[in-house]
Amino acid sequence: MNLKNLLLIVLISTFGLNLNAQEQKTVKPTLMYIINGEEVTEDYVNKLDVNRIKSLNKGVSDEQKATLVKKYGDKVNNSFIMVVSLYSDEEMKSKKPITKEEAEMNQKNQLAENEKRERETTLISAGEQSADFTVTMADGAKIKLSDLKGKVVLLNFWATWCGPCMMEFNEIPATIIDRFKDQKFVFLPISRGETREVVQKKMGQLKAKGIIFNVGIDSKKDIYNLYAKEFIPRNFIIDQKGKVVYTSIGYDEDGLHKIAEKIAGLLKEN
Repeated sequence: MNLKNLLLIVLISTFGLNLNAQEQKTVKPTLMYIINGEEVTEDYVNKLDVNRIKSLNKGVSDEQKATLVKKYGDKVNNSFIMVVSLYSDEEMKSKKPITKEEAEMNQKNQLAENEKRERETTLISAGEQSADFTVTMADGAKIKLSDLKGKVVLLNFWATWCGPCMMEFNEIPATIIDRFKDQKFVFLPISRGETREVVQKKMGQLKAKGIIFNVGIDSKKDIYNLYAKEFIPRNFIIDQKGKVVYTSIGYDEDGLHKIAEKIAGLLKEN
């Protein structure tokens, strides 16, 4: 197994990317490989051996992403990032080659570590009561979460610079909004850490593509910080009694359909 295949397994396992689909409604995600702090090409990745892998992680923290944006520009915002650390030549001299079984075990351990990282950055999990808040929407309206009791709410955290968020937004009108129109359902997307001007400009651009819905503004991350520490897009399904019943991180077309089915199930129960 070469490094590229291992990285794709990690990406598919954690983001659920449909990289080989015959038809895509959205642009195929760009994979950006960062090895020892520097971007490398896919060809470079193909030629590496798993024996050189010290660690690998999907995604980066907000601080790491800001650093990468300064260095590589907007392409960072439209990419799925894999961060890889390699053993040095000196370390390789004293390192025993790993077997296929050991490589697979290392992969499982890394996936478990990624899942742990996601759990640790999620502050309200399925089964817990949602945290109440009041959000000002882009059009100036105010929405208080507790006032929505009796309805199913899909709380979505996103940002204009987040590539996976934009992929998700492309799917949400048909998969979520149109399906549950005129039902006791509210889609509540909240922009994390951005000004009203930036958000309104992006929504104006999206409107031209037929992506039209109101969004909340959380410039200081006050609302986001009630629910999570890191990572977007994030989704929280909140039932009619205000309890969080499902959470997800990252964009996944199949995952969005799973969210839709869970919403449909809650609406049938009422």
